[in-house]
Amino acid sequence: MPKRNLVFVLILISSLLSCDQLEEWLPKDTPKQEPADVVHDWYKLLAKVQFGANPQPVVLLNNRNFGYIGVGVYEAVHPGIKGSLSLATQLYQMPAMPTPEKHKEYLWGASANAALASMAKLFLAGLTDGDKARIDSMENAYNTTFKANTSSEVIARSQAFGRSIADAIYNWSTADNFNLSGAGYKIPVLPGSWEPTPPAFAAPVGPYLKNSRPFLVSSLTLNVRSIPYAFSEDKESNFYKSNKHVYDIGKSLTDEQKAIANWWADAGGAGVGIPAPYHFLSIITSILESKKLNLGEAAEMYARTGIALKDGPIVTFKGKYQYNLIRPVTYINKHIDPNWKSYLPTPPYPEYPSGLVSIFGPVMQVLKREYGDIPVTDNAYSWRGDAPREYASITKMVEEAAKSRVYAGIHYQFTQDISIGLGNQLGDNISKINLNTP
Repeated sequence: MPKRNLVFVLILISSLLSCDQLEEWLPKDTPKQEPADVVHDWYKLLAKVQFGANPQPVVLLNNRNFGYIGVGVYEAVHPGIKGSLSLATQLYQMPAMPTPEKHKEYLWGASANAALASMAKLFLAGLTDGDKARIDSMENAYNTTFKANTSSEVIARSQAFGRSIADAIYNWSTADNFNLSGAGYKIPVLPGSWEPTPPAFAAPVGPYLKNSRPFLVSSLTLNVRSIPYAFSEDKESNFYKSNKHVYDIGKSLTDEQKAIANWWADAGGAGVGIPAPYHFLSIITSILESKKLNLGEAAEMYARTGIALKDGPIVTFKGKYQYNLIRPVTYINKHIDPNWKSYLPTPPYPEYPSGLVSIFGPVMQVLKREYGDIPVTDNAYSWRGDAPREYASITKMVEEAAKSRVYAGIHYQFTQDISIGLGNQLGDNISKINLNTP
């Protein structure tokens, strides 16, 4: 259409519509036109910031915090996406979020940039002055880039909106009753019940996590299925055989089995391991970058995977302390071999279901539902000089992650198999969240 005709059409429409009606008629899909580099770069930076933390971040707390960060990223850009819904309409007890000024221009990348910088300082514990300087440097670098093509007024307005979202998300998070303490918890003393494990025999972690507010109302009633085998000391029982399976594997681990166990352990001191959930996030970011998503699409996927990072532990630990199942090392030391040790230390909480699989599983199921069961390259440890691991599909990667815990000597195979199904169920629930108006 010639420019003069287009101008005439717009003038005619504006004369027929009110300002609010015109705003609804005109396209508002700018996040779909902006690149997603800003969010990808922020997730990479935050990984590097916490690599050197000593002590390393608390795993479950860090997962929870990145859940909120993912939701906040989406809220910082969604008003610019035509027909999109705030997650406040979808998540459990989420308050209404700040809204941008009507009839004002925004640069949504600048909003995301400001929100991520603010949320990093609000949510990530133990930041040093040097860490905060790196966060400021990233924010300023992107603002300099934005100023090349956007007015200072628009950038300032966008920044203010992003920061208001960060504050609102953080304020909401403070009332979620997230509690990892085991103070006051009485460990059941029954045949087959969990008890503290060697070498540290540490007190239980997370018995009250089940009371934390989830993101999805469906997570309140999502339960892990019953343990398939009754506890038994009988050598012919399935429960004994499940322990013997872990024992036999642990007695003759191959180099490849050790490598798999170590790859998915994500443990160790600063500069040795990789702080959770960065293994997950590095895979997510790699996949999203390969899909060349725009800002709006990437923000939505970080939100969905963030929901999995928070609700996964809540559902998992509800099951752990419901069933209070004995760990392999305890059973094996009592009934098979008193000198046997697991390849990796056993975490201080009950066996069933699996923490890794019930958190990693739903994250990957969200990606699988969106993009199919695609091949994956896991390059999480490239910074350490380790070669990437290649998988024919997301399913194969999740299966290896599950198997790694059996090689490590800390989970039964039936626990891992059932935990994959639990993760898929939660991931499916997250994928059903509708973020578009009818």
